Amino acid sequence: MDLFAELAAVARALEARGVDHAFCGAVALAVHGLPRATRDLDVVARPSQLDAVRAAATDAGFTIEALPIQFASSGVELRRFSKFAGREHLILDVLLAQGPLAGVLDDAERLPWDEGHLRVVSRSTLIRMKLAAGRPQDLADIARLKENDDG
Repeated sequence: MDLFAELAAVARALEARGVDHAFCGAVALAVHGLPRATRDLDVVARPSQLDAVRAAATDAGFTIEALPIQFASSGVELRRFSKFAGREHLILDVLLAQGPLAGVLDDAERLPWDEGHLRVVSRSTLIRMKLAAGRPQDLADIARLKENDDG
């Protein structure tokens, strides 16, 4: 699957459904100057818009929804949608903007790109989210962001 095309399809579907959202994870890292490989798309959305998120995911071809996932260590809750095309598989993780993620949409940035506009979490919010997750890859991403600032 073409990740760029899938990103564009999801962004268009979320916009068309009026979902207040912001991409995070590897997409936000790339927008903030540090591209890296990824196997999924991560987006934050308001829990009150979950039905619209579900419809947008379906519109973009992500037709399989997993049971809700809640991370006990952080309290973050997400909904996972999957898309299959032949032998290829792509995941869309929708993190709910509540609890520890309340407020992350407040400073989201709407940036122009080839496909129109893309909403992403701000750089400071991205760092805050990665610190809260605390996984080795997240900590490495933060270190790279800080190196990028210094260099």
